[in-house]
Amino acid sequence: MCQAFPTTLRKAAHTWFKSLRPRSIHSFAQLSDLFQKHFVSSRTRRKNSASLLNVVQERNKSLSRYLGRFNAATLEIDNLDESVKYTAFMRGLRPTSKFAFDVNKSPPGNMSALLDKANKYIQAEEYLETHKEHRGDNGQEQEKITREDSPRGGRASKR
Repeated sequence: MCQAFPTTLRKAAHTWFKSLRPRSIHSFAQLSDLFQKHFVSSRTRRKNSASLLNVVQERNKSLSRYLGRFNAATLEIDNLDESVKYTAFMRGLRPTSKFAFDVNKSPPGNMSALLDKANKYIQAEEYLETHKEHRGDNGQEQEKITREDSPRGGRASKR
């Protein structure tokens, strides 16, 4: 069985195992201990809930982008309490945003309600973004003038 063990290893683990001096390992416990000590730095560390306080809505970034980054950060935290999640999300909002104003004016009761409200704002942001191209520089709808719409006098009319 001990001779079959190296065939189960891949890449870095296999290279590490081959670098061990022959007959230097006397038990599986010793092998396990050496393996863990060597590869402990490669382990992905789970974050704690305090790390959520570092996730903030950046200047000139959309609510959608903030929500995506926040949700990704929550996936790295085990047993995250909903009230901590709620508080961290609220605290990370850009204070000057309309969404931050609205949710502080009328706070949703829980994280689920907060996410529902955020998703509605995101839909509104996306709607406005897709319709920007139909506006002029001053933000107002531009009227199209076509030759077919012009009266017989040759003047174009506004549509």
